[in-house]
Formats: sequence, C-alpha cells, structure tokens
Amino acid sequence: MPEIDVNSLNPFANVSVGGMGKYGAIAVIIIIALVIIGAIALLIYWRTVKKRYWITIEVSRLIGGNPMRVATYQAREVPFGMAGDKLWKVATGIFKKTVKWLPVGKIQSAPRVWKYWIRQDGEWINYQDGDLDEVSKKMGVRFVQEDMRLQRLATERLLEQRLMNKTFWEKWGTTVMMIILFLVIAICMVIIFYQFGKLLDKFSQVEGVQLETAKILYKVFGENYGGSLNASGVSGLIPVS
Repeated sequence: MPEIDVNSLNPFANVSVGGMGKYGAIAVIIIIALVIIGAIALLIYWRTVKKRYWITIEVSRLIGGNPMRVATYQAREVPFGMAGDKLWKVATGIFKKTVKWLPVGKIQSAPRVWKYWIRQDGEWINYQDGDLDEVSKKMGVRFVQEDMRLQRLATERLLEQRLMNKTFWEKWGTTVMMIILFLVIAICMVIIFYQFGKLLDKFSQVEGVQLETAKILYKVFGENYGGSLNASGVSGLIPVS
C-alpha cells in the first residue's frame, strides 16, 4: 500500500508570495480574508442601521435673527414600557451616537421627514411650514419683489446685448470649422479613390504583360520541344496558332 505524504494534504504547502516564505504567504492570505470579511460585515451593518434609522429629523433654530436649519439627524422607533408606547432615538454619525430622546412626532413635513424647531429654552417643537399665501391673505399683505423683477429684466437685456455684440468668429466659428473639416475629408477621399483607380490600371497592365510573356514562352518551348516529345511517344504541347 503506497504511503501518503502528510505535506501533500496541506493547501499552503507550496504557497509563496514574492520573496516571502510559506508562513508569510499564509499571513498575507489571512489578512486579505480578514479585510474582505470586515468590508462585508461593515456593509451589512450599514444596511441594517439604515433600515432601522428610517426617520429623518430636520432641526432649525433662530441664528442671527433668521431661522436656519442647523442639523439633520436620523432616528428610529424604540418601544417604551408595556403599554405599546414608543420613543424616538435621535442619533448621528456612522455608529449612531445618541443625540436626544423624543416623543413620536405627529406633524410630518415630507415622506419620512419631520421638522423640529429649537426654542430659546432648548425644547424641541415639532412643526410644519405654513402656507405663505394663506398667511398673506389673513394679514392683508401683498408681497411684490420689485428688485427681483428689475434684476431679471436687466439680465435679459445684458444677454441680448451680449449675443448681439458677438463677432463673426464667435457666432460662426464652429460652423466654419465644421465646413473646413468636411471639405478636407472630401478632398482626401477623392484623392484616395483617384490613386486607387490608377493603381488598378497598373495592375491590369501588369497582368496583360504577364499573359503576353506566357504566350511567347509557350510558343517557343512548344516549337523546340514539341517534336522530340512526340517522337518519343509522349504527347507534346500544341503550339499556339
């Protein structure tokens, strides 16, 4: 019974990477495997976290006398107590560091989006943008932005002047270049076909010369060697008439 070499069962027995030995190659393979497994685990974690933190919280507050959005957080629902109550865990960052705990929002601003306003005392209030048209009607205010209209008219006039004051090359430069390119290509094609026709004529002349040479040689060799070949009982060549 033949003996079985134990080293032949080792899959890393003949592994070698560059100038490293067997153990160095094994270490490199293990590191690569760990990197791949880590990347897959990170991707799974990111997908899981994204699925759990499906709520978007937009936070605004008064800065410099103007309302501004200061942050956007992600949140998820967390069951609280035994009566079916829930809280929102507001978090930020890749590892979802907790920012605040909120009651479930009631006013939704967009799909999966809730807006909150931070008051002066630090309390977060769930709100929704108001209807500016309705507010204007109630207040009896008519908003007319004359500056924007004048700016739009001035912009249109500047654009017209800019287009009207263009030089010939600015207006037709691209068209002229395209026409020149087309003409160059057309001339090159005509020259190529003309030279190709001349080349075909040369080939036909060469073929005619070869045919005439073959006929002359056939006649010469037929007359000189035809009789001797017939005398010896071998069929000779028939001269060309």
